[in-house]
Amino acid sequence: MKHAWLIALGLFALPACEKKETPPAVDSAAVSAPAPTPVAPSAVAEAPPAIDVESLPVEEDFDAEAEKTVTLSNMNAQLDALEKEINAP
Repeated sequence: MKHAWLIALGLFALPACEKKETPPAVDSAAVSAPAPTPVAPSAVAEAPPAIDVESLPVEEDFDAEAEKTVTLSNMNAQLDALEKEINAP
């Protein structure tokens, strides 16, 4: 069985070896044209934005509010409102 796999692998690899890529034709006009100079990136784009991680809201910030506003009777309505808010453009 191992020999059959090796033979099959060899048969599939054989056509791949014969494929030859032709080099692209060199255009004499393109060779004589000067290459454009690269634009240096600005210093502002390189600096990552400063984010104060401590001021970002986390789950614990919303626990007290959620305990007051979400009850068993309005749980589905609250979930629908949240999904609508998330999916709004």
